[in-house]
Amino acid sequence: MRSQLAGILLAVAMVWPGVCAAADIRLVTADGAITEIVYRLGLESLLVGVDTTSGFPEAIAALPKVGYLRALPFEGVLALQPDMLITSEQAAPQKNLERLSKAGVQVEILPSAWSSEASLHRVQTVGGLLGKEAEARALVADLQARIDTLHRSAEARGYRPKVLFVLAAGNHSVMLAGKNTAAEALLDEVNADIAFADLEGYKPASREAILASQPDAIVIAESVPGQFNIDNWPELQLLDAWKSGHRLQADSMLLLGFGPRLVDAMAAVNEVLPGRQGVANR
Repeated sequence: MRSQLAGILLAVAMVWPGVCAAADIRLVTADGAITEIVYRLGLESLLVGVDTTSGFPEAIAALPKVGYLRALPFEGVLALQPDMLITSEQAAPQKNLERLSKAGVQVEILPSAWSSEASLHRVQTVGGLLGKEAEARALVADLQARIDTLHRSAEARGYRPKVLFVLAAGNHSVMLAGKNTAAEALLDEVNADIAFADLEGYKPASREAILASQPDAIVIAESVPGQFNIDNWPELQLLDAWKSGHRLQADSMLLLGFGPRLVDAMAAVNEVLPGRQGVANR
């Protein structure tokens, strides 16, 4: 089905040459990281709607919301009369994407980006779709230089700290990150390992598992900034990493979006990781 959709989208692109270069294109984005790229390229005036994962920058709040990335409504998107929808492979349901394409919307589905290389490639792709190739190349060059600096700093640490990564969507939906997640991918960018390497994906947090993890650092990703209440999770406060200040609490879209703020996410995580001496003295 996915390959059939790709064929439909290719056909639309072939009969719609140059639409992306028009200054008055009506654009909807359904992926917070893609929305951020549009802003970083100075193309926010094209946006007529975004999905609910798009919350940065703050100016985005003034735009109509078309719903959640994984449950995009056909009518809700089409009502905005977009010329183009740029989204990621996380978007669903597929039938609505196909209906939008058949209705005349140029639907572009970009692959997920779980590495700095893939993240920068997505910036260049969005720039190409919207006729801003040169601006995208300049942004990529700037981000690449900053990422290279952080990579060197992380490698100079000389070891890979073990990080307890917590995903919080309210205190009643607290998950522990394992392998094959964006959390693991982010940690790999800063030369660190996920604490629960034997865990696949995200699993409900276990208080016993938290105590047994004994990480070098703790990262808490919040779906809404400030919503995680540490008082409800005293087990975290008992960990040496928490007591020694090797912890970070930040917005999940910043940490896991792999958008143009990836370099900021890397810097924030790298800053709380201890050096060898910090681990030895725990």
